[in-house]
Amino acid sequence: MTPWTPHDYQMRALTSMVSLPGFGLFAHPGLGKTSTTLAAFSVLKDNGAAKGMLVVAPLRPCYKVWPSEITKWSDFAGLSCTILHGAQKEARLRGSQKDVYIINYEGLAWLEKQLGSMKQWPFDVLCLDESTKIKNTQTVRFKTMKRLRDRFSRVWALTGTPAPNGIENLFGQIFMLDGGARLGRFVTHFRREYFTEERQYGGYSLWFPRRDTQDRVQAKIADITLALRAEDYLTMPKRIENRIEVDLPADALRVYKGIEDEFFAELGSGVVTAANAAAKGMKLRQITGGAVYGTEGAAGLHDAKLEALADLIEEQEGQPLLIAVQFQHEVERIRDYLKDAKIPYLGGGVSIANSNRIVDDWNAGKIPVLLAHPTSVAHGLNLQAGGNAVCWFNLTWNLEEFDQFNARVYRQGQTKPVTFHYIIAKDTIDDNVLTALRAKDRTQKALMQALKE
Repeated sequence: MTPWTPHDYQMRALTSMVSLPGFGLFAHPGLGKTSTTLAAFSVLKDNGAAKGMLVVAPLRPCYKVWPSEITKWSDFAGLSCTILHGAQKEARLRGSQKDVYIINYEGLAWLEKQLGSMKQWPFDVLCLDESTKIKNTQTVRFKTMKRLRDRFSRVWALTGTPAPNGIENLFGQIFMLDGGARLGRFVTHFRREYFTEERQYGGYSLWFPRRDTQDRVQAKIADITLALRAEDYLTMPKRIENRIEVDLPADALRVYKGIEDEFFAELGSGVVTAANAAAKGMKLRQITGGAVYGTEGAAGLHDAKLEALADLIEEQEGQPLLIAVQFQHEVERIRDYLKDAKIPYLGGGVSIANSNRIVDDWNAGKIPVLLAHPTSVAHGLNLQAGGNAVCWFNLTWNLEEFDQFNARVYRQGQTKPVTFHYIIAKDTIDDNVLTALRAKDRTQKALMQALKE
C-alpha cells in the first residue's frame, strides 16, 4: 500500500472540509476528490468529531471507486466500509459500526425508511459524490436528502461539473451545503432573484440568467466551494478535436424535414410522430444516427454515419476506439454494419460483473472497438489505459455526461494525445447540440475559473 501524499491543493480542500459544516469540492477527474474526502473524514474521526460517513454516489463508484481508494492508501487502511446495496443491505446498515457507508442515489428512499426506525444513526458526515445528481429540486432524491441533511454535522459535495447546464444547477447542491443561507431556501425565490422568466406557448416558463447572475452567484458561494481544474495542476497530453461531416441521403432528409416541420413523417414500415418539442429533438437525433423508432419499431434510414465510422476504424489501424452511442438501435446497426456481433457494449442491461470484465479487457488492450452509453460510463471508470481515441457517433445534450464520458480517457495517467471525433450530419440538429455543449462549457469554465481560488 502507498502512503497518501497530498498536493497543496488537496490540503487546502481538506482544511475547508474539516473546518466548515458544508463544503463543495468542484474538482476535475484525476485530482483526488475521493482520497481528499477520506483524509478529511479520517482527521475528524481521529479527533472524535465524527463516527461514520455516509457516501451517496452513482452505483459504479459505489463498487469500483470508494472501496478501492480505501485499500489503495496506507493512511486509510484502518477505515472499514460497507456498501448498502443488494440483498444484505439492511443487515449491513444495522450491523456493527463501520466508518464508511456507501449507497447509490436510487437507494435513498429505502435508507430514509430504515433510519426512521433506528434509535441511533451510524453516521454523522454526509458526502454527496457527483453531487449534480441532486441538482434538480423536483426529484425524489433531492427531497429525501433535504429531509435528512440536518441530521449530519458535515455535508460535502463532490463533482467535476457543478453547473453542467447553467448556473441554475447550483441551487440544489449549495442548498445541501448551507440549508439555503446563501442562495435562498426555495428554488422559486432563487429564480426570481437571479433569472428572468419568459412564458412559453403551452403555459410553461423558461428562466434565463440576468447579465450579472454568474458574478453574483459566484460571490455568494465562494467561501464554501473550491474549484480545481486539471489544466492548473496536471501535465495533460494534447487534446485534439476532429469534426467528421456526413450528408444525409435524400430519403432520410425527407423524413428528417417531416419531423422538423410537421412533427410527422411516413415510413415504408409505419409512421413517426413527435408529440412535443422534446420528443421532436429526440426523433431528429435518432434520424441523424441512421434509424428512427416508429409505430413498427426501429426503421433504418441511412448508413452515412456508419460509413464514416467504418472509415475511422480503418484509419485507427487496430488502435482502440471508444464510441459513444445514444440509442439501442445504434448498437445493433453498428454491429451489423461492421459484421461483428461480439463488439462489447457498456450500457443499460449489462451486469456489473460483465461491465468490470469489459473494462479490464479494454484497459489490457484486448478490445479494439468499444461501444458505450454516456449515462452508464460517465462516472467511476478509468479507461485511459486502453486507448486514446473517442468517437461520438451521436452527441448528448447533457454537458455533464459529455465531459465525464470524455474524462474516462482524457484524465491523469493518460500518456498520449487524445483525439475526440464527432460524426456530424451537416445542417441538422447535430450542429445545434455541439454548439449548445460548447456554450454550456464556456459558462462552466468561467465558474470554475472564478471559484478556483
